[in-house]
Amino acid sequence: MSQPCPLTHVAPAEQPTSVAEIAGILFPAYTVDDGRVSLAGCALEERLVLQLVYEQGSQRLEVYLNSEGKEVDGQPIAQDREIKFVPLANPPDRLEADLERLLAAGSRLAEERLPAGGNAEPIGCRAIWCKYVEGKLRFTIAAASVDLPFSGWTRTLSPPPFLCSRTGAATFRLAATDDGRIAAAERIEACAETGRRLLSTELIRCAVTRHRVCPVLAEVCPISGRRLLRTEMVRCGSCRQRVSPQVVERNQCQACRRLKTVKKADPRMARLLHEHPTLDRWRRWRMSETSRVYVLVAFGWLKRLLLVVDKETLELRYMATGSRLSSRWTEVEPAQFVYTLRE
Repeated sequence: MSQPCPLTHVAPAEQPTSVAEIAGILFPAYTVDDGRVSLAGCALEERLVLQLVYEQGSQRLEVYLNSEGKEVDGQPIAQDREIKFVPLANPPDRLEADLERLLAAGSRLAEERLPAGGNAEPIGCRAIWCKYVEGKLRFTIAAASVDLPFSGWTRTLSPPPFLCSRTGAATFRLAATDDGRIAAAERIEACAETGRRLLSTELIRCAVTRHRVCPVLAEVCPISGRRLLRTEMVRCGSCRQRVSPQVVERNQCQACRRLKTVKKADPRMARLLHEHPTLDRWRRWRMSETSRVYVLVAFGWLKRLLLVVDKETLELRYMATGSRLSSRWTEVEPAQFVYTLRE
């Protein structure tokens, strides 16, 4: 294919051309609490945007190709018609060998878009050499660091947000947890009890105080299933299990208030009586359960027996005795469990 018009070489009049200019564009966008941002690599290169202009009748068509012959309409040169260019006295010399191939690619596109009527030949042919940059930003806090890749045309380069791999948050402000993990500053919180800085995803909200705290300070209420500070747990006045104050009324937990009559044929009772045969002498039983234990009350002619039994192992965790004529319970020491069951 013959070249119908002279090829001119130009570059955008205003585009950053140095590493220092790139740093000046990117660095101010970021805040690194008690740390710094630096370049961990930055390479600039000239990239071609070949502008071909076609006319057929009153219709004008502009085609923009990269060095591979692919359209670059979505890139800044094709979109910004007001851009100013300066001629290049010493353009890169790698285009001449590929020019025929690129002109052929442009003509194929023009023939597809212009009205039918012969081969399309460009009336304008301009090689626009644009600076393209690739590199990494490094964010450093104490001994820890994380990198953020960036790339783009230097003329339209903008700082990319840091996508925090720990929290999924996109941010321009970074900070470190107390154990040295760098993350989005907006996703780092201080434990309300210890002041320790952790990822917000690692803290839990106490069901009683509503404070955000370290999980190691919390416990799950076996009745409500809600987590709360261990220091906020209370003991039920009857079964003596540690529970949330939110499930306690009149000094009794919800499990003790909701005991229901149960027959010995109930599978739970069958397991219990098989493990502790001496309990079979008690005539009537009432039972409730939490996520961890069975709470049982046995009734005899004059006596009552309160048991707290581990649901998994059937180990006796707590025992108390009482009279059917009184609501009071007398705790039995663990060493006396076996003797009490034989009475």
